[in-house]
Amino acid sequence: MNILIRLWRNSITTTFLAGLVLLLPVVLTVLIVAWFIDMLRAALGPGTFLGDLLTTGGTTILGEGYETLSFFLGALIALVGIWFLGLIARSAAKKSMERSIDRIFTKLPIIRTIYNPVSRVVRLATDKTTGDFSAMSVVSCRFGGGENGVDVLALLANQETFYIGDEPRKMIYLPTAPVPMTGGLVLVPEHCVVPVPELKVDDLLRIYFSLGALAPDTLPKKMKPVGHPGQSVSVPPIDPADVDLTAQRQPAE
Repeated sequence: MNILIRLWRNSITTTFLAGLVLLLPVVLTVLIVAWFIDMLRAALGPGTFLGDLLTTGGTTILGEGYETLSFFLGALIALVGIWFLGLIARSAAKKSMERSIDRIFTKLPIIRTIYNPVSRVVRLATDKTTGDFSAMSVVSCRFGGGENGVDVLALLANQETFYIGDEPRKMIYLPTAPVPMTGGLVLVPEHCVVPVPELKVDDLLRIYFSLGALAPDTLPKKMKPVGHPGQSVSVPPIDPADVDLTAQRQPAE
């Protein structure tokens, strides 16, 4: 009986778990895609507000009695319209179009309280030339001081210097991983802020998005260990003979 239990634990269970781990990325990918499709169906499918709007657009062309075909035709018209908007967004008319849309939605009493922060966040994340990130620069902040201090790669929110108790401070945005937009603002002493001009804002966000996996390929050379590219720094093993036994707690007499 013990042999069967040992065989089950060491062979059958281990083999099953190995197969499960092998298929886990595929299963998770399928679940995420299915969840995304269900979310789109719940937001744009027939019977929803946007779905009925797309169906109405197709019905104006095909007429009544072709609800399903009208829905797909309306969706096709919407996709083509978005593509033409993309052409405008890549031209010089983008700014004037954004200002026109902002003027319309910022005049609506309730809608503007939602539109203003949403539009700002979207442009903060997507506009690489004139967005709010363009005024930021990558810095390294030292928290704790000394050899035991912690260095955090962050963004200098602006070039202004603020004073708290007559001490100069810099406003720093601390991103978080894996979503850098959910970070926070802190006022850090000016002497603890070190500029990192070799690192671009996009590269820093890429590091946070990847949970640090892209750091070896993204960080500047002066921040990498000396040696061959990609060489990691290994911690030497501890020899038990080098351990100070006198530091251990002595048994009570």
